[in-house]
Amino acid sequence: MSHTRRSSTLTQLAAAMVAFAVCAALLESGGLFDWATRLDLGPLRTLALPVATGLHNAVARTGLEAVRAKSITALARAGWSDDPAAAEGETTTADSGATTVTIPVPSPTKPGVVPETKLATPVAPGPPPPTVPLAGDPPLLSVLPALQAKAQGKPLVVALAGDSMMAVGLAETLLRQSTKYPNIKFVKVFKSGTGLARPEVFSWAREYPAMLGAAKPDIVLVAIGANDGQGFVDNGVTYPFGSDGWKTVYQQRVAAYLGMISAGNTQVLWLSLPPMKSETYGSKIKLVNRIAYTVVGSNPEASWYSTAGLIGNADGSFRDFGAVGGKQTRLRAADGIHMSVDGASLITDKLLPWLSPPAPTPAGPAPAQGAHP
Repeated sequence: MSHTRRSSTLTQLAAAMVAFAVCAALLESGGLFDWATRLDLGPLRTLALPVATGLHNAVARTGLEAVRAKSITALARAGWSDDPAAAEGETTTADSGATTVTIPVPSPTKPGVVPETKLATPVAPGPPPPTVPLAGDPPLLSVLPALQAKAQGKPLVVALAGDSMMAVGLAETLLRQSTKYPNIKFVKVFKSGTGLARPEVFSWAREYPAMLGAAKPDIVLVAIGANDGQGFVDNGVTYPFGSDGWKTVYQQRVAAYLGMISAGNTQVLWLSLPPMKSETYGSKIKLVNRIAYTVVGSNPEASWYSTAGLIGNADGSFRDFGAVGGKQTRLRAADGIHMSVDGASLITDKLLPWLSPPAPTPAGPAPAQGAHP
């Protein structure tokens, strides 16, 4: 009898675990699809993407995805998300509004060449910007440029753009301290988990204008590229990360993004990605930084601001701990990628006074003629 009860309990437990896994897969089919599409090109993506796509398409037909989207919107409005668009009920994934998603299938006749992923709502690409020879490594420290003149009596509108490198640490600190700077109005146009290497996963060309809305920034602070150390497909050709073709296409994508956010003579300050803990990942980020540094140097509306000398060691290498406000504290998140709030303050303490310089002291009355000082 005891053995029968134990066997029955184990069976019920196994059934409950299977039911939970099935429910999780159904409710998170969109998340699984996003995860699969963001994987670097390789065997894991080849196996995971068809499965995640089939599940996502099947769930989309049941209407469960709409329930999930409404739940995410409600959580975002309650402050559980760093995605500004989510709080407005907007879907910002690459399969927005889709019921069917198509994925790349390897060509049997041309190894290494695959058809380009098709978006549910295709975005007509413009002509690619011209490429320029790569510049050298960015400096460890930079001088902040002069701010462009703006209309008197109006707040400075500052757009915070990019991926999680802006959302985690930097934007947190800037927004927390914004009450001390009433003459600055911040606009959130960042989204974690995005980048410039894979527009078929997340199209900034489409989403940036929607996230910006009616706001017209005087200046854009941007930190982006942490997810771009991966290969991609462009016009049916696979480019491994770091190859000559990858460098060319990625430079064009960075230039297109910068051209978009600097449109209308909008001033842009591009913040470099900080040094990373992992040497392998860090070497990829160095190339991403170098390409972005090259593109910024070719745009008259943009300036480069290096963070390595502020948050890293004296030689620009990674450091976990450092002095902030006279106390030793953690400067980086546990993942060795993002900045802690204290670490970000080493950068924002430079940016905020630059964005809101003190008003000039009014000159006193001129001494009367013939009077002695």
